[in-house]
Amino acid sequence: MTGSMYAAIAGLQTHMQKMNVIGNNIANANTYGFKPGVTSFSESMYTSISNSTEGGTQYGGTNASQIGYGSQVASIDLNMTGGTYAPTGINSHLYLDGNGFFMVGPKPDKTIGYVADANDLTLKRVGNFFLDSYGYLVDNNGYCVYGFMPQGNANGTIRMDGDNVVWDTCLRPIRIPVMSPASDATNADLKEGGALYPAVDDDNQLTYPGDVAGVDVDEEKRVDLQSVNLSVDQNGVITAVTQGNIAVTVGVIPIGSVVNPNGLTKESDGYYKAGNNAGDVVVGTCGGVVEGWLNNDDDDQNPDRVALTGAGTTSILSGGLESSKTDIATEFADLITTQRGFQANTKIITVTDEMLSDLVSMKR
Repeated sequence: MTGSMYAAIAGLQTHMQKMNVIGNNIANANTYGFKPGVTSFSESMYTSISNSTEGGTQYGGTNASQIGYGSQVASIDLNMTGGTYAPTGINSHLYLDGNGFFMVGPKPDKTIGYVADANDLTLKRVGNFFLDSYGYLVDNNGYCVYGFMPQGNANGTIRMDGDNVVWDTCLRPIRIPVMSPASDATNADLKEGGALYPAVDDDNQLTYPGDVAGVDVDEEKRVDLQSVNLSVDQNGVITAVTQGNIAVTVGVIPIGSVVNPNGLTKESDGYYKAGNNAGDVVVGTCGGVVEGWLNNDDDDQNPDRVALTGAGTTSILSGGLESSKTDIATEFADLITTQRGFQANTKIITVTDEMLSDLVSMKR
């Protein structure tokens, strides 16, 4: 007789877990980029009173008789569909119109030549970015946004292939370029206060020129942040215009994608990590603006090199963030049914207690 009580207790626990998920969903109804949880139940274990038997020549077969012991939480999935665009009016706030994630990570100890592995980076949908005092593009927790930056020639000018920028396809923290300390009379493209770009060697190390027009280069000297007007286009290309009306190409924000977004491990502050069931992080750019191979790998004899992909139909919109995916109406409906399910399980415990009381009172 106590089996019904234990089944009801299991039902109370599962309904309480679902209530926890609903409470968290409603609490984050106005949290940018929030993905609500969806709780699914499944039947718990069974005890067989009698097993099924096969039919014979004289009698037919019989079915098994089983008693269940309540329910259990089968899964808590994430609703990973995109939220709507919520304008903020800040140019560096970015919205992903489509699938994929921004890739962020801590600032490395050695920024010159540092190359990140996409699977080691943290994923996020909320593009609440800004430039910090050192020129890094960071989020509100100080994590650097990782992406691609232009390659430079030996003299520090931006490297071009016809009309197209030659990109460094190593994942590095995006940062405002080094500021040129002087104009170069031999190259009109290099102006004082403009951007100075590093050359990338065969080991993916960054090399700045030793001096420009006889002036030593300070690798930590950035473009004056007070003079930068930052903008991001729909392909993730970051450009800036200085107070001297000098155009600066800063970099490209790529998109990280996984085969199974529901396999991501959710962390606080809207961060995700690629777990075992999510698949490897595939890196691409919106509109295929950066093509080729990751980590500048042009060796066609290397079977392990990784191609940069496009980001499908995903585009980047500036000036806004992704709103929460919580649907208040759906959550309130689930709240009511979950409360009634919890209440019904408490009734089972009450009735079972009354039956036990009647059993004990049979002998007076």
